[in-house]
Amino acid sequence: MSVHEIHDLTDPRLAPYLGIRHKNWTHASGWFIAEGPLLVERLLVSEYQAHSVLLDRKYFDHYRHLARENTPLIVVDHDQIETIAGFNFHRGILACGLRQSELTVLNDFPSGIATNETILVTVGVQDPENLGGMLRTCAALGIRHVIIGPGTADPLSRRVLRVSMGNALKLKLYRSRDIQADLDFLHQRQAVESVAACLSEDSCPLEGFVRHGPIALLLGNERHGLPPELSNRSHRRIRIEMEMNTDSLNVCVAAGILMHYLCRLAPHRTA
Repeated sequence: MSVHEIHDLTDPRLAPYLGIRHKNWTHASGWFIAEGPLLVERLLVSEYQAHSVLLDRKYFDHYRHLARENTPLIVVDHDQIETIAGFNFHRGILACGLRQSELTVLNDFPSGIATNETILVTVGVQDPENLGGMLRTCAALGIRHVIIGPGTADPLSRRVLRVSMGNALKLKLYRSRDIQADLDFLHQRQAVESVAACLSEDSCPLEGFVRHGPIALLLGNERHGLPPELSNRSHRRIRIEMEMNTDSLNVCVAAGILMHYLCRLAPHRTA
């Protein structure tokens, strides 16, 4: 374990952590931040490399076991944490992860997926808490492949990681700039059906839906839903029936209901 005690706040090794309250490291930075012992531990056992771990000296003995042999452990005084991070951080430990090259459907999606595979596709899901909850649900249900479409929050942002409880780090995240082209590719190569979540009159009530093979479930923006061109070109459309004049559900709640149901449907074989 490599331990570095730092007293000078201009030390370049602190750069990823400075003022993170007012920063959101994007993919271009090459970094992302994990906050607290649970997220740090999940980062360190994930497929992502860690740039460093920042530790409050007050918690050194408590958390030093989390550090890995090849990960620098930066130790600072307790009263420096707020100055560095830009807010009063009580959990004593932060880590900086190194972003991987963005995965794309055309170049990186595996071949030969199972007939009962469910893939989540997000289009314009802007709220980090919604996206974080959806990714946490994906991990819980065994949905490993997620296609992140235009207008969707950064799946490795601090808030998304926090709400997902670090489960975003367990998933394969594919960045898509042309959802329809990627869906066409998956359909042609692996017979993946695109299923749009929407409230149109021609959509199928969830309880009447029958799956035939692998599915890509599309969920859209919190306010406007899916773009009509995507919904209309999907192979099928699906809805959750609601009562008491309720017109919609939170996208994270709807995603959980749909994914749970679809994941437990066995593919129906036609004669």
